[in-house]
Amino acid sequence: MEHKDSVIYKKSVLPNGLTIITESIPYVRSISLGLWLNVGSRDESSISNGISHFVEHMVFKATKNRNASEIASFLESVGGTLNAFTSREQTCYYAKFLDIHLDRGVEILSDLVNNANFSNSDIEKEKKVILEEIGDIEDSPADLVHDLFAATVFGKHPLGRPIMGDRKTVKNMNRAKILRYVNKHYRSNRMVLAACGNLDHNALLDLAVKYFGDLSPVEHKNGRSKPLIKPIYKTFNRKTAQTHICLGLQALPFNHKSRPAMLILNSILGGGMSSRFFQRLRENLSLVYTVFSYVDFFADVGLFGIYLGTEKKNIKNALSAIKMEIETICTKKLSPDELKNAKEQLKGGLVLGLENTSNRMNRLAKHEFLAERHISIDETIAGIDAVEADEIIEIGQTLFAGKRFSGVSLGSAKKGILSALE
Repeated sequence: MEHKDSVIYKKSVLPNGLTIITESIPYVRSISLGLWLNVGSRDESSISNGISHFVEHMVFKATKNRNASEIASFLESVGGTLNAFTSREQTCYYAKFLDIHLDRGVEILSDLVNNANFSNSDIEKEKKVILEEIGDIEDSPADLVHDLFAATVFGKHPLGRPIMGDRKTVKNMNRAKILRYVNKHYRSNRMVLAACGNLDHNALLDLAVKYFGDLSPVEHKNGRSKPLIKPIYKTFNRKTAQTHICLGLQALPFNHKSRPAMLILNSILGGGMSSRFFQRLRENLSLVYTVFSYVDFFADVGLFGIYLGTEKKNIKNALSAIKMEIETICTKKLSPDELKNAKEQLKGGLVLGLENTSNRMNRLAKHEFLAERHISIDETIAGIDAVEADEIIEIGQTLFAGKRFSGVSLGSAKKGILSALE
């Protein structure tokens, strides 16, 4: 697969520390814009857990300039969209609109993060909304199991806490806590303004100065500590049709030279319908409906995970099949065709995903946080192409040999059933 990326990347940093990064694509008529803050649930205490997500909701309630309806219609009235999300390490406010509305897009993001009202009445209303959101997760075991897994694998470390918080912490939110949080974290040197589409970098730079130039930086660092991942199994009993299982262990960090090999290994094991897990557990043995693996990257650690849902009677056989596939990839060299197909699948998924300017914008910001530099698509593809079959065995042994998984089950599993992986 040959690919040549002709997109123009540029980066600037304002005197107050705000970073502006762009990818200019002149043949599209839209712009995807994101204001990213380097703060998430990882940066919360146990009593403030969920406040990053709560603030993300609250800024859409009202600002000094607009009510909720006016916020919602500001971009929608010109065909655009406006939304936000919170992760464990970042909060992102993002918009997509026609290229003629760049000023409009930057201004509304500025209004949200700089001028939110946080009225007491809106806070009480939003508590009810977020409690409903928590209830929605609790009613979906396939989603809930991932929160239980994070709590298990990361233990008391902040990465183990749920992004939305829990019912107690949400109920205890108040205006004073929110204002302290925003004043501490919503600072210019923790912000990245990322954009992709038909735009001029200098035009965005001028708007950043106009709408964010008066923001002040924060002097203290975020104080994040590296998590210590220890193998542990936990069983959560609940009456469900399936038992939902999450397994995982520490993976290589994002900047490791063997990251391309690890991503290929993940693709081979559980990256799609052609993966070994899917073909063996679903197509050959009919033990599951859903099974996949994934790699998560945080600022200082990586996590390799596996998810599957299966009936109680099939758990042992499903775990044995997963164990067998892991042992095989650690010992048996891939054929040239399988390695080539895995590379093409990984590269194809990357390139097709980046046909979407929103995905490109997200990639820009994430690389800024994880690598502190731009990683071009061409560089990424070259790294994938350079992986040899022996490296897959080496990375498999690095990840799996001599290590135990952490894992959780949610459903009707017997205590200790996950030890079938050992």
